[in-house]
Amino acid sequence: MQRILGWAALFALVGAQAHALMAPEYYRKARAEAPYHVQIDITKVEAPRTGAGTCAVEGQVLKIFKDATGKLAKDQIVGFTVACHRKGDKVPIGGTLWLDTDALEKADYMEVYLTDAAAGFDVALWNYKLIPKLSDTPQLPVD
Repeated sequence: MQRILGWAALFALVGAQAHALMAPEYYRKARAEAPYHVQIDITKVEAPRTGAGTCAVEGQVLKIFKDATGKLAKDQIVGFTVACHRKGDKVPIGGTLWLDTDALEKADYMEVYLTDAAAGFDVALWNYKLIPKLSDTPQLPVD
């Protein structure tokens, strides 16, 4: 009986982890297809007071790695949202990559892949990364 419970626990754990993220190629494909890839100076973060949710991020474009439309300009302010949570918050299982709200609020820079949206920009399939400093090469490359 103990062996059966052990296997059941193992399968439950593996199953939960298997559904936690999508396969890496989906995120990679979204990066490759995103029309914009930038590094920004984070200028504003609006986060939920409690619980997991959506953080609104604004930032000044400082590095442009890709701009397929010619829409972006250096020093332009861009805005988008990211999935965020505070330590201890429960987040739904799924393909969403959740960002620590406290880390976001303390961060100076972010590298992000963007797509066009009705109200500005969306993040391409949660492809963003907090970075300690600006760089001449991507810190979150396509491959």
